[in-house]
Amino acid sequence: MEKVEKCIICKTDDLKILFKKESPIGESFTLIKCRQCGLQFLSPRPTEEEIKKYYERKYFTRRTDRGYNDYFSSSLKAEIERVFKLNLKDLNFFDFEKGLNKDKRLLDIGCAAGYFLNYMNKRGFDVTGVDVSKCCVDFARTSKLNVKNHDYLKIDFCKRFHLITLWATIEHLHHPQLVIKKAYQDLEDNGMLFISTCRIGGFNFMRLFGKRWRYYNFPEHLFFFSYKNLSELLRLSGFKVIRFVTYGSGIWKRGTLTKKVADFIAKKFFTGDMMLIQAKKITTEDR
Repeated sequence: MEKVEKCIICKTDDLKILFKKESPIGESFTLIKCRQCGLQFLSPRPTEEEIKKYYERKYFTRRTDRGYNDYFSSSLKAEIERVFKLNLKDLNFFDFEKGLNKDKRLLDIGCAAGYFLNYMNKRGFDVTGVDVSKCCVDFARTSKLNVKNHDYLKIDFCKRFHLITLWATIEHLHHPQLVIKKAYQDLEDNGMLFISTCRIGGFNFMRLFGKRWRYYNFPEHLFFFSYKNLSELLRLSGFKVIRFVTYGSGIWKRGTLTKKVADFIAKKFFTGDMMLIQAKKITTEDR
C-alpha cells in the first residue's frame, strides 16, 4: 500500500478524511478530500503492482454488483457500443471527424476489450489501444487490433494522434496528471482529448447516495473529479475545455418511465453523475 500525501492538482497537503469503506473482499479503504479544490482520492491505496490483482479475468466476468456480468459477451458489447455512440454524439465528434483527412489516428487509453477501437477502425481511423489487463488485450487482439498490454506512461509512439480517448479510465489511474500531460505531447496540434468519468460536485444525483454511491468502487476507482477540478487539471496541462456534458442518474431500473425522466433531467440540467469532456490541445501560437 502507498499513501498520497498531496493533492495532484493544488499540490497542497491540506486534506481531510471523508469516510472509510470496505471492498467486496473486506479490505478497508479511506476516501480523502482536498480542502482547496475538492478532489477526492483513496489514500492509502494499492501500489501499481498490487492493484493488478483486481483486474484479473474475474473482474470482467463475475462482478455483477459492480456493473459487469460478462464483459466479453455480445449483449454487454452492444450496451457499451450504445453508450459510446451517444457519447460521441454529445461531444460533437462527427463534426470534428469531418475536418480530418484520410490519415486520421486514434489512441484509446484503457481500451479494455477493444470495442471502441473496432468501431473507429471501421470508420477509417488508424487505431491504437493501451490497457493493463492482459485478458482484455488478448481478447482485443482476436479482432486484429493494435493493442499494447503496457503502462501508457512508459510507451513512446512514432506518430502523434488526432484524437485520444479516456472512456471511464481516468478514475482508475495512479497518476492521472501525468497521463494528461503525456496525452498533450502525443496529440497533433489542435488535436482533441475525450474523457468520460464519474462526477462529484455540483448539483448532482450522486448526493442522494452518500457512501453508497454506485461509483465509490474501492480500490479500483482511485480518483473522483468534479468538472471544476478536472477542467483545472486539463488547463494546467495545456488543454482548453470545448464541451461539457453530464448524464446518468443512477436511480430506478433501466427502461422504466421514472428512470427515463431522471436521466433526461441529468443531461438537460447538468445533474448527472457521469460527465463527458471534450478538450482541445492548445499550442503556444494559440495562446
